Amino acid sequence: MAATNVYFISETQLKEGSIIDENVDMKALKPMILIAQDQRIQPIIGSGLYNQLKTQIQANTLTALNTTLLDNYITPALKMWVIYEYTIPGTYKYRNKNVGKQSGENNEAADLDSLLRLMDYWKDKAEWYSERVTKYLSENDSSYPLYSNPGDGIDTINPNGTNYTTNIYLGTDSGCCFDGQTEIDII
Repeated sequence: MAATNVYFISETQLKEGSIIDENVDMKALKPMILIAQDQRIQPIIGSGLYNQLKTQIQANTLTALNTTLLDNYITPALKMWVIYEYTIPGTYKYRNKNVGKQSGENNEAADLDSLLRLMDYWKDKAEWYSERVTKYLSENDSSYPLYSNPGDGIDTINPNGTNYTTNIYLGTDSGCCFDGQTEIDII
């Protein structure tokens, strides 16, 4: 029996109040929702609370606390992460014999550099909303015991504690290399 996908956000919630147009097919968005949930939301809340939410959503038994968490904190962050994740795949169409760039009438497709800048823009928004989730859970950790104690095991993901990331530019000649023969330890 195949596993059922559980979505933390509905089509209406995703498209209402976001820049995702009504005509965007949910078939294209659903994989991005699952990716955003697994790779972006799960590290914020930890696997214990994440799995609890999935179970409660699937069984339609969300507690009042988890409804507040989901509606007021996770949903806004998840919207931003879905937009971020969809930016590149939404530009291209995977077909039987090739991958093609989407382009409609009176619409000029963005170049890759513009898409990457756009992704940075949405990542900034997503990280801000993600930080709200972390702060809410930290302030209410006694109400969410699975946040503080997500479990143990090799597949357990602990909450990350912070959601802001940055890139470090080392320049084109950072003096650090691996030439295939000499290994350099970086401490």
